[in-house]
Amino acid sequence: MNILGSTFRRSHILALHQFTPRALLRKMIQLHKQITLNETEQKIHTVLTDFCGRYNETKAPADQLELRITGGWVRDKLLGHESHDLDIAINVLSGEEFATQLLQFASDEGYNLGLNSTDLHKIKKNPEKSKHLETCTTKIYGLDIDFVNLRNEQYTEDSRVPIIECGTAEEDALRRDATLNALFYNVTKNEIEDLTGRGLADLQAGVLRTPLQPLQTFLDDPLRVLRLIRFAAQFNFTIEPETLSAMVDPELKTALVHKISRERVGVELEKTLKSNNVSYGLRLINYVGLTPILFDSGTLRPTIMKLNDQKLLDELRIQEQMVDTRVDESTQIFDLFCEYVQKNQCFGTIARAILGNPSTTKQFWLFVTLEPYGGIFVKASEKKKTEMNYVELIIKEGLRFGRGDYDLASKLTASTRDEFLHSHFACPAETTRSELGTYIRKYGEHFELNLVGNAFLDVLNSVTVTDQIRTLPTPNGTKVEVSEQILDSIIEKYDAFLATIQRRNLNDVREMKPIIDGKVISKALERKPGPWMRPVTDEVVLWQLDHPEGTAEECLEHVRQFLKEM
Repeated sequence: MNILGSTFRRSHILALHQFTPRALLRKMIQLHKQITLNETEQKIHTVLTDFCGRYNETKAPADQLELRITGGWVRDKLLGHESHDLDIAINVLSGEEFATQLLQFASDEGYNLGLNSTDLHKIKKNPEKSKHLETCTTKIYGLDIDFVNLRNEQYTEDSRVPIIECGTAEEDALRRDATLNALFYNVTKNEIEDLTGRGLADLQAGVLRTPLQPLQTFLDDPLRVLRLIRFAAQFNFTIEPETLSAMVDPELKTALVHKISRERVGVELEKTLKSNNVSYGLRLINYVGLTPILFDSGTLRPTIMKLNDQKLLDELRIQEQMVDTRVDESTQIFDLFCEYVQKNQCFGTIARAILGNPSTTKQFWLFVTLEPYGGIFVKASEKKKTEMNYVELIIKEGLRFGRGDYDLASKLTASTRDEFLHSHFACPAETTRSELGTYIRKYGEHFELNLVGNAFLDVLNSVTVTDQIRTLPTPNGTKVEVSEQILDSIIEKYDAFLATIQRRNLNDVREMKPIIDGKVISKALERKPGPWMRPVTDEVVLWQLDHPEGTAEECLEHVRQFLKEM
């Protein structure tokens, strides 16, 4: 995200509209009394009901086809949000049987369902996979729709993979993770069904509650804990006390480690880190004691424990406790930080853009949360002697995020140990243009993210907050009293830093090309390219930064002198 350069303008304006301090997000829930279909949904509804009518003409009452839209679509529509996640549950046919007959009916009756509507993708019943009953996906009027049977689930002790059988609508509702996610929209009858008896009331109140006994619900599928926390963070919902209490159970933590793949854990955590109220989600994770389980090296942990000496392992344990504390303290002051930067024009512009974007918000929280591990390297393979960055291992192996995430987090968490900012703030006048430009280029497109993260950590390290790990989290956050003088002094430093970048005309330094490239240097010096060129090209950039008006000839002369002194 290049905010300093000219490409900033449009994305910045968009981010400002998206950014809101999280403490201001909690509002009275306005629940729609009925579901209003948009134009595309109405067309889908028409073809589905027409098909059901034709199918049911020749069927006995007990064999009548009935369709229900399930899951998040119903919840979102009642909240007034658009949703493109359409799952349709069928009572008397398999997903493939239904979709095949539906498409044949549409073809016979002249319905144009749109491009690719004839493509069926079937996921067969397979006890080794997470999708068990025949699920069939097809595209209708541009929307991907999953068709699946109503189902009932039975779990075993050692796997989250259930034995699934065809079930009734009531059984299907009771197997859901939360009552407000168990609401159905009966397509055939055009009505909302609340078969748990609590879904509508809980959605109106913004309360997450399991349909059945919570501990057993979570032990059956421990991923449900992370899903409920994610929904809480996304919608600013509270978790019902008995449900929240069950999340703390030690047996559940063991089940989460042994029954759930790290990929599935990472998917849920990533959604939480991109949610509307990340700090609330992280506080819930900390409150139920899942921080050390989630931010862990995953399957590599036994190898790390075996290969590294006791001193390093002790350091990891200390920093693990620090991460718990970091989550507690950073989530306490985050809303205050957001409210403060709302008022600031210079640094606030950057902070608002970073924290108003879900992707950079995720990266911000990975940086802040894992910073205590920054700079720690461990042995993680018996075959490779090279030590690996521990932050990288957590994100790569523990969360199964991609290279972009773990490379960036490794660099950012090490940045707090970079002496440049400290020395610059101590004596700004002594900072050379090349030092400033090099620092910006080091973090490239993530320079602004690095700056916002460092400023936030400076604020965090300058205030004292009480331990509230065991305090019940709320969507509105916690009220922390911090002197405005402290905030002013920190943000003013970063404002001045940004002003220096402007004054020294370094806004576009990340896009700066060397004034002379390797080919020119090699030809002028009559030397073949080789390892000697790397330090030379680095020196060209430094010289160019310190001599913005310099010419290529002057730079080449400097290179000759530089090589003599090497």
